[in-house]
Amino acid sequence: MWKRVLLLITITICLSVTVYIIKRYRYPEVQKQTRLVMSTYCTIQIPGKKDVIPVIEKAFERIEEIDKKFNVLNPESPLFMFNQGNGVCTDKEILALVHTALQIGRDSEGSFDISVHPLMKMWGFYSGEYKIPEKEEIDELLTIVGYENVIIRNDTLLKTFSNTAIDLGGIAKGYALREAVSILQKSCITSALIDAGGDIYALGTFRGKPWKIGIRKPRGDGIFADLELSDYGVVTSGDYERFFEKEGIVYHHILNPKTGFPARSMTSVTVICKDPVRADAWSTALFVMEPQQALHTIEKTPDLEAVLITSEGKVLCSSGLTDNVEISKEAK
Repeated sequence: MWKRVLLLITITICLSVTVYIIKRYRYPEVQKQTRLVMSTYCTIQIPGKKDVIPVIEKAFERIEEIDKKFNVLNPESPLFMFNQGNGVCTDKEILALVHTALQIGRDSEGSFDISVHPLMKMWGFYSGEYKIPEKEEIDELLTIVGYENVIIRNDTLLKTFSNTAIDLGGIAKGYALREAVSILQKSCITSALIDAGGDIYALGTFRGKPWKIGIRKPRGDGIFADLELSDYGVVTSGDYERFFEKEGIVYHHILNPKTGFPARSMTSVTVICKDPVRADAWSTALFVMEPQQALHTIEKTPDLEAVLITSEGKVLCSSGLTDNVEISKEAK
């Protein structure tokens, strides 16, 4: 009898070990780190053993480096100095990103505009001392706002007016994502997820399947849609990110460069694109547009898909997302 009991115990242990080994083989460990950077919580996770942790740390170092350089409130940033008076900038990395921003500014007919800095400052989105400017104040600033007032000439960044100032916040996070992904790939990482406060890049697959990305509800908790993606950037712009409320009206930070006031046609825009830099900029540009203009722009722009939620709560998807997005019943 005791021999039978011992045999059963031995078999049970062997089966448990076998199951554990199979699970470890099929479902490897996931290494994850989260840091506060670029004014948000950024998480990098890589399926693998602890030997990938130095790669995660190296990616974070690059993101932090970009944060310091592109932060317009950092006195040591070349952008901070450019925004002061008749400043110029010759930093090649900044020039390259400004070049991309200006191109998207043209392609979006001014809906994406890095020269909104003076407007953002007037509304108090930098200092936190919010105010609703008078229309006359905004109209005065609009004379110096416009991407055409930012010029690249002879490898130098210039501006038409001395008080023109730029903010790359609408594109720099996407750039940080792309740079972090590049570091992972150079270290032979083929599977990872980087989430910088809702700006996401899904590298490769997770456990043999595309990464599953949730799009949060702009009103309330939870998600309203799921995306299954591999090697794509996913960036969402929403009116719930940075805002203040006065007399029952919400004023958010995504300003329409043509009016100087918060854009009112959308509550959320999620862009899916291979290049997270373009995804970041276009999420802002599309948010500023009217819904039908946004859909038309998406359809004619290569490698660009989007999910839009209008201010009336209507969900709109670009044609290329038919098989890749699942909208929850509550959002329909």
